[in-house]
Amino acid sequence: MSNSINMKTIAEKAGVSVATVSRVINKNGRFSDETEEKVRKVIEELNYHPNTLAKSLKENHTKVIGVVVSDITNPHFARLVLELENMLFAHSYSTVICNTNENEELEKRHIDTLISQRVSGIIIISGLKVYDLNEIPVVYLDQRPKGYQMKNHCLIETDNLDGGYLATKKLIEAGCKNIAVMYSFEKDYSQKVRIKGYKKALKEAGLEEHYIAVGKISTDKAATFVKDYIDKGNKVDGLMCTNDILAVGAIKGLQEKQLSVPESVKVTGFDDSILAQLYYPSISSIQQSIDRMVKKTVELLFAVMNNDKVDSIYNLSPVKLVERDSTKTTK
Repeated sequence: MSNSINMKTIAEKAGVSVATVSRVINKNGRFSDETEEKVRKVIEELNYHPNTLAKSLKENHTKVIGVVVSDITNPHFARLVLELENMLFAHSYSTVICNTNENEELEKRHIDTLISQRVSGIIIISGLKVYDLNEIPVVYLDQRPKGYQMKNHCLIETDNLDGGYLATKKLIEAGCKNIAVMYSFEKDYSQKVRIKGYKKALKEAGLEEHYIAVGKISTDKAATFVKDYIDKGNKVDGLMCTNDILAVGAIKGLQEKQLSVPESVKVTGFDDSILAQLYYPSISSIQQSIDRMVKKTVELLFAVMNNDKVDSIYNLSPVKLVERDSTKTTK
């Protein structure tokens, strides 16, 4: 493409004004279908590409959204990122994905970089802390970060309390009496709320609480810790795991101790990820409304970007239990 080709060149060849070419390119303003077809035909013939960098500098932002995610290897987060990317692309926005490895310093560095790149907005998935960026709209997705205030920060959150309750109640209904919750002891607000749901279900059933805390979330650590728990003489016939990664590891550890699932121990997970669906035995898991969460997140971000009136900056997304082999009762 020649550097001399610009909107004036397009306008002269198409026989319209420069203003009309601008309206067609930016999809802003009134023009007929015939005019749009004529302009776009010339644009294609000349292989013209608008100078988006110059435009972004003039408007002080780009058609880019930053997506900051705590762990891109987690299937649940990976799906959120993919759905966000697809929906934002449908609105003519590109995305820059930043993985933080659950490191607060790295998270802050990524956000500073996105600000310097003049992104139009930032979506933070399971962020560690709140960032008040007056010049750039921010929406938090999946869990409450440290410093979150209901009146000041935009948040789309799963109903973790109900999820923990439903997962535990399913184990109780399946006949389990010694139910332990397996969780990571890292700073994670969502897990804490899921444990509250676990405690609520046990209290209603008059059962005792039992805890298996692992370090960083991984299948290997989950397998090791459940084996250690059993080796110490603890009885367990039910495991409520705060995510599917832990559930897979727990089943692996149980099998290594010659305890079959679901015959000897029944297990529930959380997130209803591809792991829960494909692992053997398949895992009963709490399903989050991913499509709904992503749609609400994008709607809220665009509303804030456009200074539109927002009905609610907080949204609690419902969950449901998807039953599979790991909680089946045997006759």
